[in-house]
Amino acid sequence: MQTVLAIPAFNEEGALPPLLERAARIPGIDRVLVVDDGSTDNTASIVERWQGPPPATVVRHERNQGLGAAMRTALANVAAAPLADDDVVVTMDADNTHDPALIPRLCAQVAAGNDVVVASRYCPGGREFGLSLHRRLLSRGVSTLLSVLRPVPGVRDYSCGFRAYRVGALRKALERYGADGLVVTEGFACMAEILLRLDRSGSRCSEVPLELHYERKSGPSKMRVARTVGGYLQLLRAIPGRRG
Repeated sequence: MQTVLAIPAFNEEGALPPLLERAARIPGIDRVLVVDDGSTDNTASIVERWQGPPPATVVRHERNQGLGAAMRTALANVAAAPLADDDVVVTMDADNTHDPALIPRLCAQVAAGNDVVVASRYCPGGREFGLSLHRRLLSRGVSTLLSVLRPVPGVRDYSCGFRAYRVGALRKALERYGADGLVVTEGFACMAEILLRLDRSGSRCSEVPLELHYERKSGPSKMRVARTVGGYLQLLRAIPGRRG
């Protein structure tokens, strides 16, 4: 089973080097794909200079298009790669708030028969550090709302971007929705959108506990609250409440 680590990044020149070094210590990662979403700093050149292992490549957006576009590029790139359906792509944030040491556990859950495995703050054993009160309330409120209105069996944390996907499940969803239909939302709500569309494509989903360390993040958050809330409302209109 091959494992590809896919990282969307925007102006993360400070966080990427330690993240790549930490990922290099994790066994089983075969390659790293970084989608540089129009960065104005040295994000792309850091990846290009990375010697590995594992080898790393960068796909560049000429302008910043948002997390949704970066995830759309990352997932389409992996789905088109010469990988087997049982291979795994792991996505994670570029800001060093996610610990790559959790990757083997995520991949083990895919090998056990799951199609999507979410690193969750809200399942037993999950915790979060360094988040402001309004960010904690927003994330938990969104997950609670979606779990009631758009439930995904086996998942409590809808917004975390640290996940493992079976490549065959991604290809099935892309075949159903098309390259531009799997991820329509451009902002942070795209992570919930991807989860919902994979669930509606018949994917089996589960979670493992995550300790989110937001205090490790350097620089301000890139999330815009009003835009993010609007994205979630768009999801509720666009995606049906039951599998179709």
